[in-house]
Amino acid sequence: MSLSVAITEPLNQGIRSRCEERAQEGFMESLSKSDSTLWGESAQAEASIRLGWTADPRVWSDLASEVAEVHRDLMARGINRVVLCGMGGSSLGPEVIAATHNLPLTIVDSTHPDEVSHSVNQDLSATVVVVSSKSGGTVETDSQKRAFEGALRSQGLDPAGHMVVVSDPGSPLSISSLEAGYRVFDGDPTIGGRFSVLSPFGLVPAGLAGLDLARFLEAASEGYDQCITTGPDNPALMLGVALAQGNPQVNKILYRSDPKAPGFGDWVEQLVAESTGKDGVGILPVVESSLERIDDGLSVGPSGSNSDIEVSGSIAHQMVLWEYATAVAGAELGVNPFDQPNVESAKVAARELLTAPTQETRVEDSLEGLSVFTSAPATAPTSLSSIPSLLGELAGPHGYIALCVFGPRESAHLWRGCADALERATGRPVTVGFGPRFLHSTGQLHKGGAPEGVFLHIIQTPQAELEIPGRDFDFWQLLLAQAHGDAEVLARSGQPVLSLTGDASDVTRVRKALQS
Repeated sequence: MSLSVAITEPLNQGIRSRCEERAQEGFMESLSKSDSTLWGESAQAEASIRLGWTADPRVWSDLASEVAEVHRDLMARGINRVVLCGMGGSSLGPEVIAATHNLPLTIVDSTHPDEVSHSVNQDLSATVVVVSSKSGGTVETDSQKRAFEGALRSQGLDPAGHMVVVSDPGSPLSISSLEAGYRVFDGDPTIGGRFSVLSPFGLVPAGLAGLDLARFLEAASEGYDQCITTGPDNPALMLGVALAQGNPQVNKILYRSDPKAPGFGDWVEQLVAESTGKDGVGILPVVESSLERIDDGLSVGPSGSNSDIEVSGSIAHQMVLWEYATAVAGAELGVNPFDQPNVESAKVAARELLTAPTQETRVEDSLEGLSVFTSAPATAPTSLSSIPSLLGELAGPHGYIALCVFGPRESAHLWRGCADALERATGRPVTVGFGPRFLHSTGQLHKGGAPEGVFLHIIQTPQAELEIPGRDFDFWQLLLAQAHGDAEVLARSGQPVLSLTGDASDVTRVRKALQS
């Protein structure tokens, strides 16, 4: 399967001259040579240390052999279940690779006690836990690691025999893991998290789950060869220019996944939204939207989907394509695609809530048995049934609605059903994100992009209690701090926030109200 990008008229006509200009400038050739000047002077310092991903994916061929050897060793010991603890780029890439290739990989990228405990409280004798974090200081991944270490020891298992670590060399996680005798794979510090799928962060967990990495890298290299061509028909150049065309008036894409690559849209969503959503502009992917068209957006889908932009190729091809195209789009928008300044704001707010337990809690009201927080009087619903119309009014003709669910991800299809119902009721695009993972992806665009969002936070109180060994807060306190911190930062941005907290039965009533 070859890589191709087809763009319908009149969009194709509208971008043609710009693609020719970029080709004449030698933009794609410069990008393939890691030119850090392509995004302007203000971005150059960051870009100069974030372009390792532009290399031919075959540079990781030796890694493929190392991972295959570890995989064989684990299988010989009867270890055939792989669990990945990671956030953002460290989990979304491996997740889509595993889903596409039907690999036995369990993703733990939540801090909700019910979801984490489900994986932690199983028999771990046949499990290897991959702990993946570039910085080594991500609070979610560190908490998950502590929980699994405690569970392994409680089952009489040596964590060093059941854990593999992927981190940048010299990180706190790398240093402590080497001291503890864990197998550590080094990442490339010049590759940022969301561009890291074709590096150890994507390859190690997929390879340990059984993927033929050598073959996968060969396919990725084929896509790379197409994405570094110098003419105006370069598929990554065409896609990147098309995505940015018309922004900020046309600043959303309705993304329709290829059934052969389930979940690929979630990876695209993180890559595009976090890379472009800053300085008041950005591109918001709306994954699996039920809307056919919107005035302020383009549709993107596989061949034959009747989309404005149609993309075909294996996921290895497309991962290279979307990384290169996102870098192009960032240059077209005039933003630095390699930083994430607003992601940190929510982290800071969450840390403040965790480290100041005597701090006053936010004021909440009661509505039909749920606890309710509103960022302003205009966001206060009179009943659960009034919420859909309220969200539509707040979104207006150009906004979007974000369902932000701090609950178990097993209910994802149910929330997409709610999103579809809201889209039919309001005519506006609706995204679905699960906390805290969306804080590491669309969370940047929510706060740094155009202030057009209307946010419905759903916080599901857990049935399970789960401690974090060595911490003075547990998983529920961490999740609550993350949800409240995100709402606080969004409210400061002037965007409407409505937060509902209740147990599983309460959340079911909310879903019914959204679909009524």
